[in-house]
Amino acid sequence: MTQWWFQTRIEILRNIRNRRFFFFSVLLPIGFYFLYVNLIGPNRVVGGVSWKSYYLISMATFSVVGAGLNGLSSRIAFERTQGWVRLMQTTPQPPINYVTAKIIANLLVNVTEVVILFLAAAIVEHVRMPLANWIMAGAWIAFGGLTFIVLGMLIGQLAGIDAAQIVASALYFLLSITGGLWFPVQMMGSFMSHLAQWTPTYHLARVSWSLVAGQAPSWDDFLVLAAYFVAFGLVALWATGRRRDTRSA
Repeated sequence: MTQWWFQTRIEILRNIRNRRFFFFSVLLPIGFYFLYVNLIGPNRVVGGVSWKSYYLISMATFSVVGAGLNGLSSRIAFERTQGWVRLMQTTPQPPINYVTAKIIANLLVNVTEVVILFLAAAIVEHVRMPLANWIMAGAWIAFGGLTFIVLGMLIGQLAGIDAAQIVASALYFLLSITGGLWFPVQMMGSFMSHLAQWTPTYHLARVSWSLVAGQAPSWDDFLVLAAYFVAFGLVALWATGRRRDTRSA
C-alpha cells in the first residue's frame, strides 16, 4: 500500500505541474463556456434547460475527455519508449500499481476540473439547480470519464511519443464535435445527429444533460459507454500482452 500511495502521489504531482495539461483540461473549456454562453445567449432553452446549464455539462464533459486523452497518451508513450515501463517491471512493485496510480490520479483531476467549471458557472453566469443535480451530474461526468482514461492509456500503448500526441488531440476534438459537445445535437443536421449517437462523448454527456433537465437518464447511455470502456480495456490488455510476447521472443 505504501508503494502504491507513493506512486499515486507522484502521478498527482506530475498532473499539477503540467502546464499544457492544465491549459487544455481547465482553461480551454472555461474559455469556450463563457464565449459560447454569451454568444448564443444564456437564457436560450436547449434540451429542456437553459443554454448556460446545458453548455456547462458540455464543457465539463469536454474537459474530462481532454484530461483522459491528452493527459495520459503522450506520457505513457514516453515512458514506454524510454524504457521506464520495462524498468518498473523489474522492481518488486506489482504492475497493477503503475496502472491504478495513473487512473486514480486522473480521476482526481476529473473531479477537480468539474468542480472548477461548476463553480465558475455558478458564480459568473449564476447557474442554479438543485444540489442533488449538481452532485449527480458532476459525479457522473468525472467518473464516467474513466472510459477516456482507458482510451488515453490505449493510445499511449500503441503509438510513439509524437504520434500519441497527434492521435490523442485529433480524437479529442473529433469526438467532442461529433458528440455534440461544441454544438448541441439539436442544432445538427440529420447525418451528424445520427453520428453523435455512436460516440462515447455523446452518451457520457447525455446522462448529465438529462439530470439537469430533471429527467431520468436512459439505460442506453450507460450500456454504450460501458461497451466502449470494455472494448478499449481489452485492446489495451492485448497490446500490453503482445509487447511482452515480443520482448520474450
